[in-house]
Amino acid sequence: SCSPSSMPTGSPSKPPGVNLFYPEWAPGNDGWCRNDGGEPDYMELDPASWLSSSMESCCQKFFGGYHYDVCMGRYPPDHDDCNVMLFYPDWEDRNEGCIHDGFEPYYMLQFAQYFLSNTREECCEKFYYWDYYGCTGTSPPRSGDYYPDWSLVTSYTCLNDEQMPKYMLTNENQNWYLSKTLKQCCERHFEWDVKKCMGTENQGTGEWYAKYIAGTCATDCAGASPCGGVAESWDDLYSTKRECCDVKFWYDTKCMSK
Repeated sequence: SCSPSSMPTGSPSKPPGVNLFYPEWAPGNDGWCRNDGGEPDYMELDPASWLSSSMESCCQKFFGGYHYDVCMGRYPPDHDDCNVMLFYPDWEDRNEGCIHDGFEPYYMLQFAQYFLSNTREECCEKFYYWDYYGCTGTSPPRSGDYYPDWSLVTSYTCLNDEQMPKYMLTNENQNWYLSKTLKQCCERHFEWDVKKCMGTENQGTGEWYAKYIAGTCATDCAGASPCGGVAESWDDLYSTKRECCDVKFWYDTKCMSK
């Protein structure tokens, strides 16, 4: 366990932000690695030589042999922090997320406050925000929202099966790609054929559209009046006849009575 073996003493509180691990020796060449922000100035001036992003890499570097087991097996008695490694973006290998193996490039140690993070989530949010869930290995919260299905070239529909691509879930993309209703999604992403997207191309939507020869508005449906047949994809649809008449036949006061 990373829990301290005794209650913390009155040591200074850990500074905010990222703190690297540094060696602290005890009598007999035993010791431990701290990340409480209390490293001596000479270590801070030469981080590549003295500082590490994980307790393991620090112990390996400064406490070899059986001293390594002592270093890894305990914290100093007044240590109250269970964070034993820092995360960094893996740009030099697979570039798919954040890792904590202690082998970050030298320049990341030099600018640790920017490149290193206390948690994987912090690192992923900073450096892999476009694929946050892939980076963290987590799943997005279930929302029931609709998203455009572009899995096939001929696909003109929106789904709400929670299988949307991860890029649609980033903070900057959610408002555009996700919609609360099927209609909203279809109008936003398949505006050239909303009815096909909604699956209403054969029976209509039940909304109103202009019949210019008749000089009035009819319902988008097949059957007897007030149905005027299934509207074409280019016809503007309105929720009520009044709205349709006001927009399309604003000059004709008899539109509502026809």
